[in-house]
Amino acid sequence: MAMCIIDYLREWGLKKIFTVTVDNASSNDVTVEKLSDKLDDWGTNSMNGQHLHVRCISHIVNLIVKNSLKESGISIARVRCTVRYIRQSPARLRKFQECCESENIVKKSLCLDVPTRWNFTYLMLSKVIEYERAIKEYSDRDTGLSRYLMFDAISDGKPVGMLTRTDRDDVSRSLYVTSNAHFLEIGQVAIYLNRLITTEDELLSEMTSSMWKKFEKYWGKPKKMNKMIFIACVLDPRYKFTTVSFVLEKMFGDEGKIIERGSYLYEFIV
Repeated sequence: MAMCIIDYLREWGLKKIFTVTVDNASSNDVTVEKLSDKLDDWGTNSMNGQHLHVRCISHIVNLIVKNSLKESGISIARVRCTVRYIRQSPARLRKFQECCESENIVKKSLCLDVPTRWNFTYLMLSKVIEYERAIKEYSDRDTGLSRYLMFDAISDGKPVGMLTRTDRDDVSRSLYVTSNAHFLEIGQVAIYLNRLITTEDELLSEMTSSMWKKFEKYWGKPKKMNKMIFIACVLDPRYKFTTVSFVLEKMFGDEGKIIERGSYLYEFIV
């Protein structure tokens, strides 16, 4: 994979690479290491390649959210199977549209998710919440849905069972990311997670605790973050050092004070 990237860089006439953003697969670690060696040979490896590797924020967020969704997995499986059943035939879709009309809901199609993509799962659940009354009426009209959920729809080796009110409660709890927004997005996630961990809702608290464990693995300490994340934010004239210092302190308390004047990180950036 590294050689493939190097071949393309040669073809495009590029030898100066600042950072490479990749998913967190171990093979990517090796790829970036090999690429760093080649940049050393070319004499263009910034800061000896110490900060060449940037872990993809979208991939980490996906890991965090997917890990938490396991807490309400059976509820999501029931919703998914219900949506799949309704979408499987034109006749069922027409009947569902009739239910929407009777409930005075704008007629639109339900969205079936891609289980490995948490944002698609979110879209599916959002639609289900919007059409909750229509889905309830549909289940009353079509007894085949009940039989399908009780006997044919399988999750983790067993039937998912009937869609319940509890399931509906469980699942209802810039479009272009630029480098300068990267750090602030991480900060928002950390602050929200810290707030939700102490909620009285036990299910939500368990989900948040599960998410925090995954968050902590990659961003649990300031020194675990690639320093280029801070630099990109500092170079944005709207934020500078003050914002980065403020967000770090909100995330980590006194441990977050690593960017104050005279600190190692401050000297590194300057």
